[in-house]
Amino acid sequence: MGIGFLFRELLLGVALLATLALGSLASLARAGEAGDRPSDKEAQAKRRPDIYLTVFNNGYGGDPMPKEPEKFEKLLKTIASEGNFNAVMCRHSTDREAICKKYNVLMVVDLLADGHHVFKNPKECEQLCGQLRGNPTVVAYHLWSDRFGKTGPGRTRDINNVHQWDPTHATYSGTYQTEGMNYLAMSDFISYYDFSWKRGPHKNFSNLLTAWTVAKTHDNRIGRYVETDPGRPGEGNYLRSLYLQNTSIACGLKCCLWFIGSRIMDMNKLEFNELGRDAAKVNAWTKPLWAEIPRLGLPAAIYSTSITKDSNNRDVPAEAGKHKMPPGLETHEFPKEFWLQPVSGEFVMGVFKYDGASDAVYLANHNAYAEQDVKLKIAKTTHPRIFNPQSGKYEEVPVIDSTIRFKLEKAGGRLVLFP
Repeated sequence: MGIGFLFRELLLGVALLATLALGSLASLARAGEAGDRPSDKEAQAKRRPDIYLTVFNNGYGGDPMPKEPEKFEKLLKTIASEGNFNAVMCRHSTDREAICKKYNVLMVVDLLADGHHVFKNPKECEQLCGQLRGNPTVVAYHLWSDRFGKTGPGRTRDINNVHQWDPTHATYSGTYQTEGMNYLAMSDFISYYDFSWKRGPHKNFSNLLTAWTVAKTHDNRIGRYVETDPGRPGEGNYLRSLYLQNTSIACGLKCCLWFIGSRIMDMNKLEFNELGRDAAKVNAWTKPLWAEIPRLGLPAAIYSTSITKDSNNRDVPAEAGKHKMPPGLETHEFPKEFWLQPVSGEFVMGVFKYDGASDAVYLANHNAYAEQDVKLKIAKTTHPRIFNPQSGKYEEVPVIDSTIRFKLEKAGGRLVLFP
């Protein structure tokens, strides 16, 4: 074996290593571009849930759900029939999947669970995602829900990996308030937690609008971890929770993850406490809209009236003869040239395209404790229809002097179409 032969073999080896390195770099580049190619846009649209998700969870990582199949079944039966939840977040197993299917509860698979952790066990995670491709009981994968400091690029990598491993199911990724939210821009659900009623109601809209801005970069959707105890158990807690839901829906919310199960339920007896019954009541309120909200997509614009009362129904003093805008919505006044103008009522309004065609708006009451008498002046010929949650149908709204009028209940929201 001559020196020339060894030299040629060495050159070939170096070339091979270079090729493999370039291939790996190309693979990483492709991962970074996931969602930007037309084929990925098509997959993105297909994996979006066609139902507004209200998710029961008892934490993430490990396996904080009942281990015994009979207890897990009791949990599913309770959250579906009494809690009005339509999804559960948990570690995946075939037994749990069968129980979810039995009770028509969708599964959000926790990819932080031991054994198939998205970062610690990538091979096992890839295998699980491959097995679940196209599974109709699975609705999404849960990836991260924490402060992640300097690990933002890793969050992007995990999202892109899961999209490649299973392009048929949505990813749900979250952070604290808006920390590093841009790293989550490729996720199907861009989520966050702030527990604003307890930690600062003034942050409600500022964080919502940041999530909306990030979601728009790739036409993704907004998710939110909501506190289960924003107020005292009972009517106050119910109204505050409902306020969070409706103001968020007006800004594009498509998935609500209640945090956490052990606060609203005795996890040993698997019975709801009063906080759980409050959450169930909110879920029942949104239930008639579950199929309608996803058809709205992201709002193209978000506008707000000024307010004389805050979300707690306390007086808001005017400044220099001008009423205040709600915190976070200071630059979202109704443009004078907009075809729909507020005449009375205090609310935030998301402007949508229903099924990508008809104009639609979702109004949410700025006040959790007082109803609004809403009047809207319309500057175009149309036949508006308002969604009636009691009948589950749209009903025509009389137009008098180019104006429509309806009530907005405490903490409530209304969906209006303008075909």
